[in-house]
Amino acid sequence: MRAFLSLSLLSAALAAGGSGCGGEGASGPGAADPTSANANGGTGGTSGNTGPSSPSGNAGSASGRGASDFTTRDVDGKTVRLSDHLGKKTILIDFWATYCEPCRAEFPHLQKLYDAQKSKGFIVLAVSMDGPETIATVPQIAKSYDLSFPVLLDEDSSIASMYNPKKSAPLSVLIDKSGKIVRVREGYNPGDEKLVEDDVVKLVSGQSL
Repeated sequence: MRAFLSLSLLSAALAAGGSGCGGEGASGPGAADPTSANANGGTGGTSGNTGPSSPSGNAGSASGRGASDFTTRDVDGKTVRLSDHLGKKTILIDFWATYCEPCRAEFPHLQKLYDAQKSKGFIVLAVSMDGPETIATVPQIAKSYDLSFPVLLDEDSSIASMYNPKKSAPLSVLIDKSGKIVRVREGYNPGDEKLVEDDVVKLVSGQSL
């Protein structure tokens, strides 16, 4: 299962060590990410549900703070601003990369969730962390998975620097309709999609996590 991150302890999480699908300091695509606290194995991230109060994983957002705005372009060249959705929708920012197999494994589940919940005010923003060497393949991969939610480009890492400074992949940031970050998850293992779905269903119905 994904490592659940306590928003009140995200700063402590930055200092922890562990593994991930890639990130700063990795020797290449898919290399270990030293920012995850519980290196218990799993697919592309940590394993074991440590509970919402465990300071595990990696994120760059402080407890309960409003999400920081950003502006970028999607794979179709359209300008996308987070502020277009903040305070209006439940938002899932999904950080991924073309070299990350767990990221690709999660895509069908994110698409299914988006299809089921978009009419209730839910959107997925898939942020590609690919650099100059691989960014050209991002549109092709998005098309191959028939992704209908926005797939965004972050070639200069400006978005990752705010939310995912160690570039863990996959890493998701869940933002409620008030614009506050309420959940951060790192990694993906089969079955984790149910946890994400449960959170999203609560948020779109007006419940708190």
